[in-house]
Amino acid sequence: MGEQMRWSKRLLDEARIPDGKTKLTLTDPDTRGLVFEVRNSGRSFYFRFTHEGRQRTVALGPYPALSIADARRKAEELKRQSTLGVDPPEIEAAPEVPTISQFWDEVYWPHVQLHHKNKIGIRSAYTIHVGKRFGTLRMDAITKLMVRDWTNSLVRRGFKPSTINRLLVLLGHMYTMAHGLDVPGVPHRSAIGIRLLKVRLTHERHLSPEEAKRLNHALRHATNPMLRFIVAFLLFTGARKREALDARWADIDLDTRTWVIPVTKTGGPRTVYLSDGALRLLDELRHDPVHDPSLPFVFPNPKTGKPFACIFYAWNAARRQAGLDEFRIHDLRHSFASILVNNGVSIYDVQKLLGHASIKTTQRYAHLNATKLFRSVAVADQAYRGALEG
Repeated sequence: MGEQMRWSKRLLDEARIPDGKTKLTLTDPDTRGLVFEVRNSGRSFYFRFTHEGRQRTVALGPYPALSIADARRKAEELKRQSTLGVDPPEIEAAPEVPTISQFWDEVYWPHVQLHHKNKIGIRSAYTIHVGKRFGTLRMDAITKLMVRDWTNSLVRRGFKPSTINRLLVLLGHMYTMAHGLDVPGVPHRSAIGIRLLKVRLTHERHLSPEEAKRLNHALRHATNPMLRFIVAFLLFTGARKREALDARWADIDLDTRTWVIPVTKTGGPRTVYLSDGALRLLDELRHDPVHDPSLPFVFPNPKTGKPFACIFYAWNAARRQAGLDEFRIHDLRHSFASILVNNGVSIYDVQKLLGHASIKTTQRYAHLNATKLFRSVAVADQAYRGALEG
């Protein structure tokens, strides 16, 4: 790639730093003094000229936020100003655009610590994937091609679409936040072309009443005496496992039949409405020998007095005993949603009960059974049958 090659968008997009070098510099054959530099921190245009016997360099701006045509216009204007005697320090240089790692350290990670419950998960996703791939690049240097190549590499490495989407959402949200905070030089997230992959549901499972009986029997003989209360509470409320494990008595109001989850997966509070079954379960728990009234948690580990870190081993033994080897704890939440939808509960009510911000998320649980569909189609039958058969 020669320095005098005609500039084009493709040329600048594909320019790479030579092995053993720290940067690549290309000069524009059409505009004297205009240069394009590729560094690990990003890609930018500069204008080099001589003013009062001294060579000066002025940063014009980052690429691709600044196009080739824009850079040429700015270079010509600086030439004109220099000819008129304008001192270069008076010429405003482009602001320094942060790298992905700088923005993460200074802005995004502090935000996560204050507003997100899944801090460890978000930090791991950034460190292992986003930061490793883009951390040294300036936020204006990442292109749609780079994001597409990264996405394709994750697919080739066998990551599931849902996992890849979470990483893309993380990267995109960093740009949304930076743009919203008017961080100088950071483009809108559309400039990097975030496009989520289609997710096919390969695991669709809900608990039948007969299976619930078998599971309840197995849970009553589980090695973890608190497990049967936890599982039943999840099935009655549709809550996430971690929400239930961290539940506190102080957040449950038996008079108003509500449970307030202070911090949810999305970062804000949520109110869970307690059914008769949930209230009876809590009453049974408070009269059970396993309950310690001195502890603030609803389902504490009897050995530590703190929330369980993991209940998988006891759960795995119980589900296998019940003949439900592939049934996951999260399927209890799926079962809660499915049974509501299949019995005519509005999808919007289900959205509210599950605490979903988007109705699209709730629709994943709307697996209507054939019986309800036959009842629904019969409405048209009853309305038109008489007129059409007559």
